Amino acid sequence: MHIKTYPPLTVLSSIHQTTISQIHEFGPVMAELYAEAGRKSFINGPLHWIYYGMDGNADTLFTLEIAIPIRKAFQSSRFQVKALDFFKAITFPHEGPWEQLPGSHAQIMERLAEHHIPVTNECREVFLNINFTEPEKNMTEIQIGVSPGKTQNRSGAKKRLLPVYI
Repeated sequence: MHIKTYPPLTVLSSIHQTTISQIHEFGPVMAELYAEAGRKSFINGPLHWIYYGMDGNADTLFTLEIAIPIRKAFQSSRFQVKALDFFKAITFPHEGPWEQLPGSHAQIMERLAEHHIPVTNECREVFLNINFTEPEKNMTEIQIGVSPGKTQNRSGAKKRLLPVYI
């Protein structure tokens, strides 16, 4: 687990209001995004699921953005083309079934609390390897947004763009 700053990213995205208990309903949106971006041969990176305001409770309403990085902007009648801003985050690799992602998120949040690292309301899951037939081979990078300023446990440190291990 370490801190990274990600550069801006142009994406094709679909934004929804949902809850954790309803999140399984958005699988078809992924396929539709891939189909549209793929038709134009503009896919430029792995799928992102971005959560704004998710607190871990099954029935709390939050914003879900499903996004695919694209090489350049194009007109879409169904989805939004936009730029994601710089994103500073604690990253954590998750290997295996997505049903185990909540446990990985809980582990990260415990570590952040131990080190007094302030988080933002944004969290991302970047799907590096998707394997529906053998889910144990799935590889997902969890990115928990942290405040862009200095973290409390490193108050004397200079602002860094290199990974910081905790």
